[in-house]
Amino acid sequence: MKRFTVISFYTPDFACFASGLKQDCEKFGYAHEIREVEESASLVDTWDRKVDFIGEAINRHGAVLWLDVECRLLAPVPENWRAPLTSTFPMGGSCPVSTGVLLLDRPHQPLVKVWSRHARKYPELPDDFVLEFLLREYDLPFNYIETEFFDRRKMAQIVRGQWQGKGIVVQHPTINRWPDPARYHHAFNGKELSSEPDPAMRVARKRKSLFWRNFGGDFEEVEHIMSSGVNEEREIDGWIFHPACHQYAPRQYWPDLAEVFGVKPLTLAKFIEHTKNGFKENIFRTKMLRKMRLSREEKSLYPLRKSSFFRKPKFSPTPMTL
Repeated sequence: MKRFTVISFYTPDFACFASGLKQDCEKFGYAHEIREVEESASLVDTWDRKVDFIGEAINRHGAVLWLDVECRLLAPVPENWRAPLTSTFPMGGSCPVSTGVLLLDRPHQPLVKVWSRHARKYPELPDDFVLEFLLREYDLPFNYIETEFFDRRKMAQIVRGQWQGKGIVVQHPTINRWPDPARYHHAFNGKELSSEPDPAMRVARKRKSLFWRNFGGDFEEVEHIMSSGVNEEREIDGWIFHPACHQYAPRQYWPDLAEVFGVKPLTLAKFIEHTKNGFKENIFRTKMLRKMRLSREEKSLYPLRKSSFFRKPKFSPTPMTL
């Protein structure tokens, strides 16, 4: 008897990721429904469509494990991953949810319907903002898997990069942001103005940050190759590097969206310094969570929480290594 069906969808510009996730499902013997959908008007609109897609898939399959299409499965899904389940990560004094990994079953359809209703009510907000609001309000027995963004020494079942390590189940990279990284920044942080006056440099810096966060290989090897001046492409851990042109990109975006490698001053040392304490509180997210409200009918759907679950977990920070 199958435990769940892996589900996902992708717009045409994300088709380059679909085959990898399908191959992983076949490798581990998981039933899956991963299909292409039409382009949406915006990132947030695409994410919000996910909610109804999940509800429809539950009707067809029962238990479903939604994985964002750029995810890769490195190991079988642990037996103790039980619905309802999603991922979370520390941010300032709270632990926001991230819906790139989400396991739900038929008993959770009422939650999906409320989630969908509020996603339509607040079309400017990402779907995980909305789900976090609901999980702050409802006293639901969710299981939370902490996601690691930076520290590659830390044991984690979900990582937001392409590195490998003991215990990792899901790689959830962010290289999908490479074509237009500012668009993702605006979706999660509001329309704040950047301090970088040059738009091209702003994109280049954000792409370099994506490289430091995602690349799973040896950074020293890359530095050595890129300083060699060799006039040929080199592929290392899914990234293409061209020393003579001093350009690089994830394999999926080479050569059409190649970027200048030597973006300064965003060195690895500065990236580590900037991220060593994790994420600061997202002011936009906090403001939007306070904005949302349940209707009287929605308040009677599940027991309500007396206090917020999303407190910062107690753990000792460890030095970040890459």
